[in-house]
Amino acid sequence: MKNQFIIAGASLLLSLPSFSQDAKAKEILDAVSTKTKAYKSFKTDFTYTMENKTEKINEKQTGTLISKGNKFHLVLAEQEVFSDGKAIYTYIKEANEVQINAIPSDTESDETISPNNIFTMYEKGFKYKYEKEEKTEGKTMHIINLYPIKPKEKSYHTITLTIDAAAKQINKIKISGKDGTIFTYQVKTFEPDFNVEDSKFTFNKTKYPKAEIVDLRE
Repeated sequence: MKNQFIIAGASLLLSLPSFSQDAKAKEILDAVSTKTKAYKSFKTDFTYTMENKTEKINEKQTGTLISKGNKFHLVLAEQEVFSDGKAIYTYIKEANEVQINAIPSDTESDETISPNNIFTMYEKGFKYKYEKEEKTEGKTMHIINLYPIKPKEKSYHTITLTIDAAAKQINKIKISGKDGTIFTYQVKTFEPDFNVEDSKFTFNKTKYPKAEIVDLRE
């Protein structure tokens, strides 16, 4: 779980809060979704932290994500991920290994948090509740909690979104795992309609001549 962008993990089950969809939260999320989907592409620099006080874990790293349609390129300190829309190639630096995975099906995509849907994953499979408004560095932020409709199938119980009210853009994503681990993605920069060639999303094995290729596609 340490170096994965897709969150998987614990088995401790928590109950889902019982409330109907929040109209204010829906209005804000719909506005964010409409604006995000209008972008042809984007680039974002972010910080990623993993914290578990019980296990005394507090790790932080920076990353960059470039996305265009169903393609993406993700760079973290210990891995680099390419997706050309046909497969996902994950280069693990420490092991000098490339793992090839199939693109998740539509059903699987709805159930997983990934670079493809990190800014729109709230659209399916969640109930949501507006929590509060707060000021951060002079900006007004909306705080909205997401709760999975099928909590027993998830490794987390709550996702908290911090949304820039003026920009209608997600500023921070906090994923609270059932094992007490908290994953936080803090957006540092966001560049919409980023000019990028499709070759950026293609894994070029000639650049990794000594890497072991592990094809995990069925």
